[in-house]
Order: sequence, then structure tokens, then C-alpha cells
Amino acid sequence: MNRPELDYYAVLDVPRSATKQQITLAYRRLAIRLCPHRDKKDAQDFVPLAQEGRLTHLSPMAETKQWAYVNMAFDVLGNDLHRAIYDRYGEAGLFEGVMLPNGYFPPYQYHGEHMKVYESVFGSYSPYANVIDAITNPPSLYTSKYLGVGVRSKDADTEKIIQLSLEEVRSGCVKLMHVWRQEIVDAKESRLEKRKHTLKLTIAPGTTAGTRFCFKEEGDRYPATIPGDIIFIAADKPHPEFERRNLHDLVYRYDIDLSQALTGFIFFISTLDKRQLKIVITDVVQPGYRKVIPLEGLPKCRNLDAVTAIKEANKEVDQFGDLIIEFNYIFPTYLTPTMKSMTREFFREFHNLEMELQEEEAKNML
Repeated sequence: MNRPELDYYAVLDVPRSATKQQITLAYRRLAIRLCPHRDKKDAQDFVPLAQEGRLTHLSPMAETKQWAYVNMAFDVLGNDLHRAIYDRYGEAGLFEGVMLPNGYFPPYQYHGEHMKVYESVFGSYSPYANVIDAITNPPSLYTSKYLGVGVRSKDADTEKIIQLSLEEVRSGCVKLMHVWRQEIVDAKESRLEKRKHTLKLTIAPGTTAGTRFCFKEEGDRYPATIPGDIIFIAADKPHPEFERRNLHDLVYRYDIDLSQALTGFIFFISTLDKRQLKIVITDVVQPGYRKVIPLEGLPKCRNLDAVTAIKEANKEVDQFGDLIIEFNYIFPTYLTPTMKSMTREFFREFHNLEMELQEEEAKNML
């Protein structure tokens, strides 16, 4: 049996078109009234509704339930990605998970820590939280190699080259990158061990060479330093048939002989996405001649963030580069005297016909 979906906008008493600032302001107003740590004897001083015997528009619902609903609603609507999924797929899509253009979004689950949401908006649980925390839980000081005691410094970043085939660039893919790093294995931070760690790398269609994928602070773990970043740099893997040019164009080279160059020919190209393109050449293939097939190159990578990708999920992406076909002329390596004589005779006759054609065209122009 399907349960009715909760309207988070109604919970915060804001329209669906409300901005993030308006949603935050609405939450602040409700949270001040419902926070369990407030002094209830002063309620009438800052909550006019208290004079009517109710704290919020959700009354007479129990205050504990109001407090839970308000925090859960803001946890969803205050997050751009969660809000985009809720607006598009509803609460069911949010809780069950959805397949997005740039990967799978796992089911959302509210953590249930209402004060965590409250503190993220108001900055802390108390105006004096910074002072209290510094006294009760002082920051750790570590021995440095310079002047004894100091704050932690960040380790150097680790850069790795990742080779991508043109097929992977054409369709996009997800790669699981396994890295070995030092990790602390005991509570006293006295023993380190080399362990394998897996990072999920999402390659968007059309990713260009040189694109950097940064995993923040995923490097070696040492007690006295902040882990460095792990950065993967995309590079093109050589392809047996195609070559990338101008970021999004593909170049294909085809060998022809002199007869084909003069009389035309037909051939087929197997594309990166396993289609067959029929190419018909009727022109004389002169040196420098190129055949351009529009929109048959690589997709133009837009690198959309998750929220924008959801909003544009139904828009057809037709931004592709071109397929450029270049031709290599294959000449015979040796001609016998008879073959040379036949070739001279052919081109002599060919030249005479060409002159007659030009004279006829000149007469027609008069």
C-alpha cells in the first residue's frame, strides 16, 4: 500500500517557486519556535502565534512531530540536488533512487539528527559554541620538522594519467580506480598500513584530453598531515582508425588509387558506436581534398553539475563535432615499358577530350 507523499513546501509554508534564501528564512522562523532547547516561558515574546495557543501553521500537531517534519523538509529543499530530484520525481523518486544522466542517485534517507540540521543553519547550538568547544575539545597540535609545534600542513597532490579510448569518450563511462595509500590502522595513530582504496571516476561523453578529475584529500593518511588530493588527468589512447582533432572532430584516413581518385568510389566506415556509414565520392579527389560528415564526430562535453543535468534530462543533445575524411594516394611502385606506354596514350587521349569539352563549354557561353 502506497503511503501519501509529504509536501515539503507546505511543511515550510513556502511556494514551490521559492528561492533557497526564502526556504532558509522560512526554516529559521519555524526552527526558532520549535527548537526543543528554547525557553518556553519566553515564547510569547518572539512568537505572536503563541498568543493564540499555537506555535506554527502545523498546530495542533505535536511539537515533536512538527520539529521532525520541519528539519526533514529543509534537509531536502535546502540541498539543490535533493530538491531537484524531489521536484522532478516526487518523494517516491527521492526515497527509491533514480538513474540520472550522469550516474545513479542512491535512495535518500534522512539521518534523523534534527539538531544537526539546526546547527547547519544557525552556525552552532549556542552563541558561545566556539569558545566552549575550544576549551572542552582543543584542536590537536602536531610536531613539525620546523619549530616543534604547529598546525597540520597538507601533503602534496598525487597526479595520475588515465588513458581513455575514443569509444569511452564517445559514449561516456564509469571507471573504478584502485589506488594504494597509507592508512592509520589503530586508535593511537601509531601504526600505518598500505591498503587498497577504490575511487569512482565518471567520464562524461566528449571528455577532452587534459581534463582533471580531483578527489579531495584522498591521498595517504598520516597523523601529522592533511591528506593530499588524488588527481586523474585524462589522455587520449591511440586509436587504430580515428584521430581526435580540434577537441571534438574525428579524422579518418582512407587509401585510394589513381583510378578511384579520378572516377569516384563507394566505401563504408564503422563508427565508434558500431554503426555503418556509407560514403559516396563522386568528385575528383584532388590533393588536399577532404570529405566532411557533419555531426558524426565526438559529443561536445558540457560538464554539467548534477542539478543542471536533471533539469535538462529530456533535452536532446545534438552538439557533436564532425567526421573529417582525408585520403592517401597509393601509387604503383613500378611500371613496365608497356604499362608506361599505355598510360601515356591514355592521358594523351584524356587531354584531347578535356580540350574538346572546354571548347564546347566556351561556345555555349557565347
